[in-house]
Amino acid sequence: MSEKKRIKFNVCGLNLKYFLPFFIVVMVVTYGGFMPTVKIYSNDAGTYMATSFIHTWAFLMAIGGIFFWLGNTIPIVNNYLGGACLLPLFGASLMNYMGLIPEVLVNGAKVWMKGGFQDMYIALLLVGSILVMDRKVLLSATARYMPAILGSQVFALGACIIGGMITGFGGAEGLFYVGAPCMSGGSGGAITTLPALYTSLAGSDMTGLAGQFLCYASIANVLAVLFAAIGGAITEKIPGWNGRGKILRVESGTAEEAVKEEKRPGTSANYASLGSGIFMSLCFYLAGNVLGSLPVFNNIAGLAWTIILAIIVKCTGIIPDEFADNCVYSMNFALKALLPMLIAGIGICSLNITDLTKFFSLGVLVVIVLGVLGAFIGAMIFGRLAGLYPYEAGITAGLCCCNIGGSGDIAVLTAGNRMNLLAFASISTRIGGALMVIWIGLLYPLFMH
Repeated sequence: MSEKKRIKFNVCGLNLKYFLPFFIVVMVVTYGGFMPTVKIYSNDAGTYMATSFIHTWAFLMAIGGIFFWLGNTIPIVNNYLGGACLLPLFGASLMNYMGLIPEVLVNGAKVWMKGGFQDMYIALLLVGSILVMDRKVLLSATARYMPAILGSQVFALGACIIGGMITGFGGAEGLFYVGAPCMSGGSGGAITTLPALYTSLAGSDMTGLAGQFLCYASIANVLAVLFAAIGGAITEKIPGWNGRGKILRVESGTAEEAVKEEKRPGTSANYASLGSGIFMSLCFYLAGNVLGSLPVFNNIAGLAWTIILAIIVKCTGIIPDEFADNCVYSMNFALKALLPMLIAGIGICSLNITDLTKFFSLGVLVVIVLGVLGAFIGAMIFGRLAGLYPYEAGITAGLCCCNIGGSGDIAVLTAGNRMNLLAFASISTRIGGALMVIWIGLLYPLFMH
């Protein structure tokens, strides 16, 4: 008899036996009246007390880690619905809604999140996700693959505008607040980058849109998986439209070779490497904000400039790979150690559970369906013009720009039986997501002011 696969418990890098005592400590401190607090301000309006960063961080890591593990463990939810991101977001929000989190701890989470933690995470993620790409991969992909991504996004943006117009949202609202979150680089873009971008462009706090945007991105993820499966069956019957796993219609010697897999540093990073990666990523972020504030360049948001600077640095080789890899270490640190607490913090601070009914409607579904379908068709058409097989271009350059990130890429490619194209999908998620942020940074001031 075959052994049943055991579910492995791993939260904060610990198994259940060792995690449980530490979790009990956090709970005793939280609910036993031992919370360390600080006075943020005191005036005529009252006194604002918050928990210290130490307790806030420990609590967010504990509950965020548990929900994150559950989201990765529950079948279907983990692979197709973005459970690893959804559960910490909605779980933490629900706890707050039910009064299970003390007010002073909620205040602590707000101070922590609004005080720069979210911006730091964005910096680590944006810079590292670009510098992780091998230079040859980046250049080769740009030459042959970028037209497919561009075509995909042009079609997707146009489809979202049409969807917004026919559903009554309005073209601009359908584009910026329904379609764009589905194509901004996965769940991280939907819940962090895009709300931060809108906040900087509009001059008002829009971080509360994170939950709404993540819901839309999850819907798009499911649709992308379905379109990958259906599209494969249809294109099999159309000569020249399905490469059966090959993406280049015209072999070009080293073109296929250039995009094998990402260059990733090993696991021997030291603490100094991690520290330098964090430092450089934060400086990229600051430099982007400086450029975004200059009169000549202020039509492009600071976040978009951060992305542009990172691409220029990577392609030109100004920074040696040994130092660029340090930014990759810091990105991996953010993804593996900080993501659960970030999402839990967003759930507590930005997602009002009572507003969930406002997020979804038939009109929203129509806009997302048209947006994902537009991305798929646009990538196929432009991919064929660039010398790619349309179906392979469609699922990588199109559908993999409309999912929740890495796990979404795997789900889409699995549905299309194209796992050998994971490197291309990764390019789409990273570069395509960054490009969408740039698009939005350029278009938002034109349509929303």
